[in-house]
Amino acid sequence: MTIRRTLLGAFFLVGLIPSIILTYLAFVQSKEALQREIEINLQSGARAVSAGVDHLLFERLQNAIGWSQLEVMQDIRIGDVDKRLSQFLAQVKASYGDKYGALYCQGNDGRIVAASDPGLIGRKAPTAHPWLSARIGSDTVGLDAVARDENGSLALPLRTAIAGSDGRPLGQLVILLDWRQVERILDQASSDGRIALLLGADAGVIAQSSESLQSPAGLPALSGIPLPDEAGSLILPAGARGGPWMAGLQRSQGVGRFPGWGWKALLLQPSSTALAAVQRMKFVFLALLVAIMLLTGAAAMIVAARIAQPITRLTAFTRHFARDQRLHPVPPPARGEVGELTDAFVNTMRDLERSRQDLLRASKLAVTGEIAAMMAHEIRTPLGILRSSAQVLRNEPGISTEGRELVGFIETETDRINRLVTSALQSAEPRQPNYALVELRALIARCVAMLASQAAGKAVTIEQTSSAPVEVGCDEEQLMQVILNLVSNAIQVVETGGHVSIGCRRIGLEAAIEVADDGPGIDETDRQAVFEPFFSRRHGGFGLGLSVVRQIVLAHHGAIAVGTSRMGGALFTVTLPLNRAS
Repeated sequence: MTIRRTLLGAFFLVGLIPSIILTYLAFVQSKEALQREIEINLQSGARAVSAGVDHLLFERLQNAIGWSQLEVMQDIRIGDVDKRLSQFLAQVKASYGDKYGALYCQGNDGRIVAASDPGLIGRKAPTAHPWLSARIGSDTVGLDAVARDENGSLALPLRTAIAGSDGRPLGQLVILLDWRQVERILDQASSDGRIALLLGADAGVIAQSSESLQSPAGLPALSGIPLPDEAGSLILPAGARGGPWMAGLQRSQGVGRFPGWGWKALLLQPSSTALAAVQRMKFVFLALLVAIMLLTGAAAMIVAARIAQPITRLTAFTRHFARDQRLHPVPPPARGEVGELTDAFVNTMRDLERSRQDLLRASKLAVTGEIAAMMAHEIRTPLGILRSSAQVLRNEPGISTEGRELVGFIETETDRINRLVTSALQSAEPRQPNYALVELRALIARCVAMLASQAAGKAVTIEQTSSAPVEVGCDEEQLMQVILNLVSNAIQVVETGGHVSIGCRRIGLEAAIEVADDGPGIDETDRQAVFEPFFSRRHGGFGLGLSVVRQIVLAHHGAIAVGTSRMGGALFTVTLPLNRAS
């Protein structure tokens, strides 16, 4: 597994697991809070239904008691001959609108004596079906079971006795309360799929909202379910076609002196409807979690890339070095520990490369030393004999012109071979510098003077650019060899009539010697190789001069570099410490 994948996995674990946990906890907390709010709302609605029904019935009971005690009710004794009682009942019904279906007074014989509807007068009163009774102070009002009146509407008969002046009963006042008033109270609490029920003391349904008749889920199964006596919230089982129900329950508390009949208001809502907001909230949290995942993933990829990229580049750098055995472009600098690791590793690779080059150079120098030793022992003696013989032949009388030319070739080639042997010996076994203070500008002038004839042969101009004297601790003879080699090489590579410049200057605690020309220059690919033994791009060159130069500079604890001059040719820069004395 790569470091990038490892980092991505770590970031995902660190970022997503807490996000998932926090999102889940937030959802659970929100769901519980919302569910509690729904339960409180249902219970509050049930309380409002119970209070509304209690107040409605209390007012009607008070009306019944108050009207039964009016003086006009005494007309029942004379059969309401002047219709005064019937007119009163009609006026009451008209003033209360649709709250009452009918009002009538019946005698002790069961005959209707007076009524809001004249058509009822003289008829036999409907058979009473006593259901409940309420006592308010010293008065009692009885309730018959809810039944349909002559118009087919549900009505709740309220009965209260009419007493004469002597206290004996004269009959009863019957008020048919329109049951739709109770249903309206239930309907007002029904919305968003809620159903309001009014339960009797035996838990039977005595009224229900019209919403319950249209509910697609059907009513929940109430039979056999123990309901609490006091207020509370509960979960009811599923109905015929729906899921479970959430419910708020409120027992009748009565009003004032009216204790109520123990009825219970039940406000129901299907769990699917009640918790629809929770379901929507779940999708919101899921969307939020997905957004967090995407943001975390994007952030993780960016951060992992930033962290892994320097290491990836360092890995590629290492692979290329191991494969090609040479330094490729160094990775861009990075910050922090990764940057320090990159710098340390690159420096290590550079040290290894330098060690490899030094080892290669040492092996070449060792070969050169062996060759030089062999050449010195085996070649110089025959060369001396050849050169002496050539000189003798040149002085022989009668030698032909062609012979003299051949003798010249022998002398020239023996000199060239001797120079090769000398260069090889110098590169193989350079001596240690003998330090002394040397003024560079004067040393450069001497070297230029020594090479003046060579430069004149090609019409090459040598310009000295030193502006001030510079003293440096060095081996004068070896440093002269360095300058002669560099200037001589420049003269050899420039075209006829070319230009070579040499100068020295002080840079801090170092002295710099610069040799520039307007020749063809040196390719960047060859700039490190030119200092290797036996490397030469010049026809007839041995490839040992710059190797000897480098050996001398390194022995002086200096450095040599090659670049491009302002004239377009090569630029060799030798830097030496100023005060090196040993």
